[in-house]
Amino acid sequence: MDGAETRHDAPELDDTGKAVFTEIYDKPDPRDYYLTLGRHNYLIPDAAAPVFQSVYAAYREVRHANRLHITDIGCSYGINAALHKYGLSMSQLLARYAAKDAAGIDTKDLEEDDKRFFRSLEPVDDLVFYGLDVAANAIRYGIATRILDDGSARNLENDPLIANEARPLGATDIIISTGAVGYVTETTFKRVIDACGKEKPWMALFVLRQFDAGDIARALEADGYVCETLDSALFPQRRFTDAGEQREALARLAEIGREPTPVEKAGWYAAEFVLMRPKADAEKLPLAKMMPASRLPTASYI
Repeated sequence: MDGAETRHDAPELDDTGKAVFTEIYDKPDPRDYYLTLGRHNYLIPDAAAPVFQSVYAAYREVRHANRLHITDIGCSYGINAALHKYGLSMSQLLARYAAKDAAGIDTKDLEEDDKRFFRSLEPVDDLVFYGLDVAANAIRYGIATRILDDGSARNLENDPLIANEARPLGATDIIISTGAVGYVTETTFKRVIDACGKEKPWMALFVLRQFDAGDIARALEADGYVCETLDSALFPQRRFTDAGEQREALARLAEIGREPTPVEKAGWYAAEFVLMRPKADAEKLPLAKMMPASRLPTASYI
């Protein structure tokens, strides 16, 4: 375990064995979110973006679509939308919010500044983003600043969607997530799928190796879904906060019979990519043809 830092002020761990960052997820503005995750080299949005772009292109090819409606489960302040719609990177967002924090700008002025900033950018693709998250402040901020086109703050593990929340999901083409699996279960995904139209959306998910998307896949079999994975590809999520969090992650991998990869041994959470979609779509364009091994990113840059 040579990649994680040993610290005396060990962070509290949640039920999944990960450090608790609850206090940063629902602040009135995203500064603490970006500054905290930046300290732990949060890379998954950048690492996932090329894969999502390949999925968008494949969906357009298979479904003969142009304008895509994306639903991001666990969207927080809309980080994936910022990257995909506006061509930004994590480093650019981290630098922006670090500078605003250092300047001592208050939440109201930051929100107005973000409105001007995102209005000044031309979206690089024809994408509409709908965000789902339990964090009401994050959803509100994402919509107010035009990062998200719309969204809803609701815990779908406990509560069903109400009519005005379910209605926009009917247009969903692709559901994405870079970190929700493990915190949300098949209950959430089934409720979202049930709210979508007759032409069921694709689901493009990044799943930490200590979690299992199998329950979600099985819950959607009755809807005609099949599950494909990129077993050979690893995507770094973030650094472990300390050696204790790393030990817990490796122990949880052992519990489900998985060996740690060089990524986890080097001190990083590793995610895998899972694509779930109707069987007919998968037969038209299998995942292996969408993203052959020669085009897959590697984790070597960590």
